[in-house]
Amino acid sequence: MSPSVVLSLLVHRGPDAGRWFPLPTGEPQLIGRSSEALPLRDRRISRRHAELTPDGDAWVLRDLRSRNGTRIEGRMLHGPTRIAVGDRFICGDSEFEVVSGRPDGDAAGLVDGAIAPAESDAERLIAAGRAVAGLSHSIKNILQAMRGGADAIELAIARNDLESARAGWPILARNLDRIHTLALNLLAFAHDRPLDREPTLLPPLLREVAELLGPAAARRRATIEVEFEPNLPEPSIDLGAVHQALMNLLINAIDAVPEQTGRVVLAARRGDPGEVVLQVEDNGPGLPESVRDRPFEPFVSTKGQRGTGLGLAVTNRIAIRHGGELRAISPDGGGTRMELRLPIEGDDASDRTRGPESVPETDLGLEF
Repeated sequence: MSPSVVLSLLVHRGPDAGRWFPLPTGEPQLIGRSSEALPLRDRRISRRHAELTPDGDAWVLRDLRSRNGTRIEGRMLHGPTRIAVGDRFICGDSEFEVVSGRPDGDAAGLVDGAIAPAESDAERLIAAGRAVAGLSHSIKNILQAMRGGADAIELAIARNDLESARAGWPILARNLDRIHTLALNLLAFAHDRPLDREPTLLPPLLREVAELLGPAAARRRATIEVEFEPNLPEPSIDLGAVHQALMNLLINAIDAVPEQTGRVVLAARRGDPGEVVLQVEDNGPGLPESVRDRPFEPFVSTKGQRGTGLGLAVTNRIAIRHGGELRAISPDGGGTRMELRLPIEGDDASDRTRGPESVPETDLGLEF
């Protein structure tokens, strides 16, 4: 791509969705709330967030040490990255696409300020239709299983057969958990409410999530172990959102591990400077090759008819909205490790710790 080609930035998501901004030929362009050329309204974008710079036959995107970071292809931008027409990147809650042409009608795919229908748009609509159909199928399966469990319990009660009632209850309870999780993920996927951040102690959060999913693990005769480093910083997070993210990761891990020998480890540790890592590791078969390159894509699931493909997509969105990152690590030998990496906000974040300095390196291991 030559720098003489006129480019524009098209906003796909965020407060400025549907708007575009021309990029002057051969001139660096600041992306941020202090930019006169790009008067953005997204409050999660820093005043000087990122910069697009022409470089020979390419354009280079670099983050300007923004508060929430810049992402491209689902990964945090850590250095200058070359981009081309069609590439998308995320700053704050806004998603941008580099398009060729001017917004005066010369731009391919742009008509009077709107996105013109294109083959890729049609394909996305078809994919969305298939996703809705898949969700409907998943909901039907869950409801049928719930109906079967309820019928078994009802029959057992009529016969005053407590043992049969006990046998039917796990079916009902398991599918109540599934429909509850699906409803929460659908709400989170359809609507991003503002984050309500506050400094949060991580050990109690991990314990609570493990306790809530202890019965689900027990039904598979699997164990959940909780581990965390001492004196962890208190990241400024939306407790409800991160709680949901951990629930999603832990549910996936419990579903993946083998019965009787399944083991899941839920851990919190320090990551790279300025971040903490919430980690869920299991001894299941690992991610199939078919989804390793797109584990966070909506409606992509490895669970067949039992899965909706929303859990990881929602968890990834929660990570991004916190300025963090979700990573999936699945060695060829089996097992999967999911890492929810969250930034520690504030200059004094490293000093906001609790607990004695003499606590051992890993001081807790709970089993359920």
